[in-house]
Amino acid sequence: MEKKKYIALVIKTEGLEYDDRVRKEILTIQKLFPNISFKIFAMLPENKETEGVTGYGIPYKTVYVPSRDKYPSGRKALLKSYEFYKVIKDDLNDYDAIWCANTDTSIAVLLATKTHLLWDLHELPNRFIETWCRRMVLRYLFSRCKVVVHANPQRCDYLKEIGAIDNKAKHYVIRNYPNFEDIDTEYNDLYYEFMKWKGNRPCVYLQGLQGTDRAAYESIMAVLRENDLTAVVVGTVNQASKQKIITEVGSDEVNSRIFFAGKIPQLKIPQYVKECMMTLVFYKNTEPNNVFCEANRFYQSVIMGLPVVTGCNPSMKELIDKYHFGVATGDYGENIDSIVDAIHEIRSNYNYFKDNNLKYRNKLLWSQQEPNIKEIITSLFS
Repeated sequence: MEKKKYIALVIKTEGLEYDDRVRKEILTIQKLFPNISFKIFAMLPENKETEGVTGYGIPYKTVYVPSRDKYPSGRKALLKSYEFYKVIKDDLNDYDAIWCANTDTSIAVLLATKTHLLWDLHELPNRFIETWCRRMVLRYLFSRCKVVVHANPQRCDYLKEIGAIDNKAKHYVIRNYPNFEDIDTEYNDLYYEFMKWKGNRPCVYLQGLQGTDRAAYESIMAVLRENDLTAVVVGTVNQASKQKIITEVGSDEVNSRIFFAGKIPQLKIPQYVKECMMTLVFYKNTEPNNVFCEANRFYQSVIMGLPVVTGCNPSMKELIDKYHFGVATGDYGENIDSIVDAIHEIRSNYNYFKDNNLKYRNKLLWSQQEPNIKEIITSLFS
């Protein structure tokens, strides 16, 4: 029997139950390596010290960071990251490896004494790529890691192109493919309310419209231009965009055709996806992370047979061009007419796109990455 190993996962997140990537990574690693156990050390929005067990069975500790009460969100990020690390550094000594997730754990990457150190970049580390000097800092942080994980190959290639990566051998990719083997089979009142509201009308799935860079206004307006379409919006929505739409078309029209579901646990999301006919996924060209974005809801929709309308972002357009999962517009979602045209193209050739999704969706399953994840953990402990 292999020796027991313990990994501390350090992360700042909006919620452990909503962080689908972390859940999938941990459960897959424990499936592949039964001798490995995890504990999560998290900085959550509530900024309180608690301990417990996640809904998927992983013990966790959340910490209180004083500077988060003193400074608003987005300010003094490195100070907050340092205080977070100070609180947990003694705990980390008890673990065989440290798994740091996202850029908010950069101080832990810098100061951790463990040689078995993994940095899992769910996004590009924006604060470290703006200048040449900062890129050199990023190179140093990478040099301290045994393994670095990126969210897609386009982001990894971009960091290589701008000089932030010198040793690509330690850099791996885990794409955030969905794992729909885990679906909540219990339906709650919100779901039944949505189904009653929708009736037999065709519905578009929209998720993650919290910023104007997600084309919240353009996506909803494109749906409203199609007289027979409705849409369900999962997650938060940009309030300025929502108000602008209400002002232009009226609250009655919006309420009758757009269902704002709010935040929904990850394992309930498939319940809503399966009731829709297509999805719109846009990230505008406001910064590199958006350009190279590869949204989990893009994968979720494909897996469930929904054609996708997306922008010209290379990471998603690559999959559209290769497998014809839907239509990529010629821009990043700035043009409502382009989105409407793409919706028309999908509706006119719906069976073609849906058949392609069903035919090739196995290419986007989370389980397809198990060999890669196994290699990552083997490298981490080598």
